[in-house]
Amino acid sequence: MENQISLQQINNFSKEYNKDTANKVIENKITKNGIENTCINHDIIKENPPIFNIELPESKRYHQKESHKCWIFAGINTIKHNVAQNLNIDIMDLELSDNYIAFFDKLEKSNNTYENIIALENTNLTYIRKEEILKFCVAEGGYWQWFVAIINKYGIVPIDVMPNVIESINYEKIEAIFTEKVTKDAIYLLELKNKKENLEKLRKIKNEFLQENYNLLSKILGEPKFNFSYEYKDKNNKIISYSTMTSTDFRDKFLTLNLNDFVSIGNLPMYNKQYDKIYTKKYQGNIYQKSRVTFLNLPVEDLKELVIKQLKDGIPVWLGIYHKKFRDKKSGVLDLRLYDYKDMLDFKPLNKKEALDINNIWLDHAMTFCGVHLVKGKIIRWKVEDSKGDEEKANGYYIMNDNYFDEFVLNVIIDKKYLSNNQLQLLKQKPIEIQVTDSF
Repeated sequence: MENQISLQQINNFSKEYNKDTANKVIENKITKNGIENTCINHDIIKENPPIFNIELPESKRYHQKESHKCWIFAGINTIKHNVAQNLNIDIMDLELSDNYIAFFDKLEKSNNTYENIIALENTNLTYIRKEEILKFCVAEGGYWQWFVAIINKYGIVPIDVMPNVIESINYEKIEAIFTEKVTKDAIYLLELKNKKENLEKLRKIKNEFLQENYNLLSKILGEPKFNFSYEYKDKNNKIISYSTMTSTDFRDKFLTLNLNDFVSIGNLPMYNKQYDKIYTKKYQGNIYQKSRVTFLNLPVEDLKELVIKQLKDGIPVWLGIYHKKFRDKKSGVLDLRLYDYKDMLDFKPLNKKEALDINNIWLDHAMTFCGVHLVKGKIIRWKVEDSKGDEEKANGYYIMNDNYFDEFVLNVIIDKKYLSNNQLQLLKQKPIEIQVTDSF
């Protein structure tokens, strides 16, 4: 049968494979040592030393553990220099509560899910499954816009006010329980809509669900505190005390960056997206209608130019990336040349457009740019702060060769003041809606 592999073909494949003695040498190495240990090019690691001529001050590395809160930590890493400066403390002594942000993110995501269901005109399950409205409705993970939305509404607090607990650093149990609970609620709201229940009844039921969700989250993560006393010692060894402070007081007093001025700039060169256009994700968000995931799609060189402008002013840059290819976690090097797959395996990787077109890469991690190395104006490498402690990589940092930026950085968050006049004009467009499962 011509449409199947024949045993004769297998025999021919084997003969051809064994003609080249190098194949068996490589086979023996890989089967004994693994692909990466065999293919790694140590010269590339040497070419990427942890040296940067534009660099933010050393700061405390957070550790997200198994929480999937990289987007929250990337947000905290973006604002922590500003907060520490306004507190007049050493940045190594500053720690903000990720658990506080995560609590309200989950609660607001449930409300966003309920409101999406209430607003639906088509309540047919076939349509809902096709649109995947419930697929990631309260999933762990998030975007810059969600980080900003929570801080705008609920403020921020120091870690001591709402510390991490057992389940706040392990996403699996809480995500499974909370997703199932909210999904069951949404199914019930759909049943009520199909019975033509009025809006007042739907909202009454929704509020009951939200109370249940608040109770559930408080039992697992701890109940948030809006009011607290705060005391710390500043750089001058002076004790500063506040007998009463709220989460929004803390934000307003110590966070002077205007987070609403920061916009998402993407680089997605794919079949269904154009440069100079704005795109927004359907349905997803935490605070309903206040947290839409939106980005302006620009060429990658534009992203690099904007990142450098912001770093030169001492402001970190939140970035969204696919980071699972061509990385060495031991050295922290990210470089397309790191593994010699071409000579060892005769393997040619997908380029960025090809990978995005077939959903082979997507925005799977958030980190922050905190440095760059330039030689005669040419970008050599980037310093990237991760949120997985300081035991791996270069003391917790990735060293990203500029070639890696080209292929795997998908978006950056930039203060509008660094955009050109033309780029600012592009922000006035009406966003084009994209699907929940889009690569962004």
